[in-house]
Amino acid sequence: MKYNKNRFSFFLTFSLALNVLFFFFLFRENQIRAKFWFLRTLGYLAPKKVSSFSDDLLVTEYSPKPVLDTTDRRGKKLPSFPVVETHGHLGPFFKTSPQAISKAMDEGNVKFFINLSFTTGEEFIKLRQEYRDPRIIHFSTFNWKRLQESENFVELMRADLKKDIENGTKGIKLWKNFGLSLKKPNGERLKLSDPILDPLFEECRRWGLIVSIHTADPPALFLPIDKYNERYEELIRHPEWSFYGEEFPSFEEVIKEREELFFRHPDVKFIALHLGELAHSLDQAEKLLQNHPNVYFDIAARIDELGRQPYKSREFFIKWQDRIFFGTDGPVDLGKLEIYSRFLETSDEYFDYYPPYKPRKGFWKIYGLNLPKEVLEKIYYKNAYKFFKLEGK
Repeated sequence: MKYNKNRFSFFLTFSLALNVLFFFFLFRENQIRAKFWFLRTLGYLAPKKVSSFSDDLLVTEYSPKPVLDTTDRRGKKLPSFPVVETHGHLGPFFKTSPQAISKAMDEGNVKFFINLSFTTGEEFIKLRQEYRDPRIIHFSTFNWKRLQESENFVELMRADLKKDIENGTKGIKLWKNFGLSLKKPNGERLKLSDPILDPLFEECRRWGLIVSIHTADPPALFLPIDKYNERYEELIRHPEWSFYGEEFPSFEEVIKEREELFFRHPDVKFIALHLGELAHSLDQAEKLLQNHPNVYFDIAARIDELGRQPYKSREFFIKWQDRIFFGTDGPVDLGKLEIYSRFLETSDEYFDYYPPYKPRKGFWKIYGLNLPKEVLEKIYYKNAYKFFKLEGK
């Protein structure tokens, strides 16, 4: 076969040109420059210069500021009525001090503060002694440490509960570890509806203790951390918040067990915290209230879910106005109070459900419910005054 020098030179030049072109188009800026040139060649309007931008922005850093005018034009931004915080937390973990809490209660017109503590025994006594403000009402919890100490853990827990009652507890706070991760001495998961716990709830009934129960987190936290998860950003920031996988029961499973618990103890008053974990499905939330007259809701840390469905939420709040309490989940926070009051009292649109110094949970904004005055009064304080048998103004 005869060597063709011209053909070889052509293919070599062509190959080099392709490689140069390929290298040129490796850079995003050059791709855009070529696109602009092509559009201008066809007669379309396109910039001559590529504006500077970052195409490697992390989703956790993305924080868009809407050009929509979302200014809060209220003269007074705190709640228009007195407030009973039914879902508060105090102590070292929350970096609070007794003086700061009492001062914030005065400033926010918070008449009473229900401290849902995670303490029992000596820790509970210490917490009560530290926070002596008579407006603060302290809840203790079940002593789950007994699970690792004895097969007879329920009787030990019952004895601990009686001591907490003697030391002034007004209720019990149950956290989501109950149902999701706590295990009995034999290694089995301790289900919410396990009959073995009946003596504890019977003690609550006997002494009129209110049981505030946090059962799960939003359903998205039980789903794979992938492109379909609406809380993807939150979960890659906090993968430890994920309950996806065989290690944990499903969201539906623990909610079913909790309903069995409510059925087992119809004479115990329960507050299903975070709108009963059902703020994403108000039809389910309504069925729960219909089936269990002894169950109430608070709105703590769920205005993000409620505020993106304002029409249905408003209808729900008006219908169930006697069974809903105000709560923000944490110490007294004036920034939170401003946002919660905007959500409850105004018809404002497309605003953040969190103060600037708190992290978001999902890429969305919320809308106000503009609730009637009589509904606001019940949710802010009247329901709590009646339910917790509070006195004074």
